[in-house]
Amino acid sequence: MENKPNVSVGPPDDVGLRKVVVNGKPEGRVWSRRELQKVLHRAGVTSECDIEWRGGDGTVWPANNWGRRITGAVMALGFLSAAAICTWIGLKDSFDALTFAGRVTGFFFLFMAIVELIAFVGVFDYWRKQRTRHSGPALLFGALVEFFVGSVLLLMYVANRETPSDPQCLALYIGLVLCSSWSLWVLCRRRVWKVLRNPGRIAVGAMVSTLLVITNLAYTQVYLPSVSRPLVQGVSEIGLPSLNRDGTKMFVRVRMRLKNSGEVPVHILGSIYWIHVKLASDPKDKFKLIKPGELIKPPGRELNPQEEITEDVVVELKDPLKLDYEAVTAQISAYAFRQDRMTMDADYGRSGRWRGKLKEEGKDDEPPGPAPAHKDYFRYQSNISQSSELLNMTRGRERVTVWWLYRSRPVVYVDVASPDEKKVFNLNNPTEQRRAVDRYGLAFVRGSMAQTPYPQLLKEAQVKRPK
Repeated sequence: MENKPNVSVGPPDDVGLRKVVVNGKPEGRVWSRRELQKVLHRAGVTSECDIEWRGGDGTVWPANNWGRRITGAVMALGFLSAAAICTWIGLKDSFDALTFAGRVTGFFFLFMAIVELIAFVGVFDYWRKQRTRHSGPALLFGALVEFFVGSVLLLMYVANRETPSDPQCLALYIGLVLCSSWSLWVLCRRRVWKVLRNPGRIAVGAMVSTLLVITNLAYTQVYLPSVSRPLVQGVSEIGLPSLNRDGTKMFVRVRMRLKNSGEVPVHILGSIYWIHVKLASDPKDKFKLIKPGELIKPPGRELNPQEEITEDVVVELKDPLKLDYEAVTAQISAYAFRQDRMTMDADYGRSGRWRGKLKEEGKDDEPPGPAPAHKDYFRYQSNISQSSELLNMTRGRERVTVWWLYRSRPVVYVDVASPDEKKVFNLNNPTEQRRAVDRYGLAFVRGSMAQTPYPQLLKEAQVKRPK
């Protein structure tokens, strides 16, 4: 007589799997009747055999195959997206961030990318046969990391952009938060942490690590920018004058100094100096411009701590004995930004364009304020990169523009904004540049004014006049 195999199918477990036992030997767990037939075929048992059903007959299959697959696919997509973002940020910042804290943050993002990849692989085990008992906790940690990454990117995006742009990035960050929140809800309902021995200690460790990371981000991205400012000083000195033999020309040497007296390297975005005279006969205390110019040309030069740039400018005054001047005045000003806050294109110093060239390119309407207020202007422009890829992804593309404006008294103005942003600037309103000051340590350097009475200069020149 042929021996009939003893086949039993156990009750559904927490995730809907039913254990199959053939002749006292476990053969696996199945989701559906179709999978049961495959298991029996591998065990050499025909489908016509008698089956002992425990916890429900052959119609009880609580696991919804399509629902399970869709749930696993959504989780896997979320983990893979978070892993891609963390890998991109981590690889960029680990080696290219401008600060040590930024590079440490980059390595931490690489660690989170590894966690997300482990969770991604765990999806295929947890939502199928659960051969690995720790696949559920792996998904839980992956969902927590995904929620953390999405929340950080979303909060930094909202905090760093006055006018939200790049809707694709915003949708991605919101999607990460929503997907991770839904994944956490699903996994918590299934109590996936119960396979761990000390889930409470692990949860406390995860919370402490998260708080440390948040504290590090707040310290490097909020606190340090608020307390560290570049210190660049400008000084003008009017030297001894001299006359030519016939006394028709007087030459005055003016020395300009720009020094980095701070502790961080800076780049000089733009600079300007003025040399003008005060008219003695004018009751309105009017000044006459003699000579303006750029102190550092081309701009963009690095200025290390305690480094100094010096330039001598010679001013020529014709018929000095006939001039009715009261004093000669010299002053410099410049804009500088911290080297550890952003980088510019290498060709920034060669990007200068005069008004005529800009007009040919159709860009003559860009200077701040109405064009009739400026006799002429010169422009430098460059795209900029933030100090880390994390900031690049949350702040978006920005561009720095330096305007060298010729007026009755020439000025230099710096604008840092999105390339798509168009607005009219008020040169007399310092709050216009407040965002650039906070983000990039932008500093406006107003050098000390040097002033010497003109009669004194003329007397000193006559004393040294060659015979």
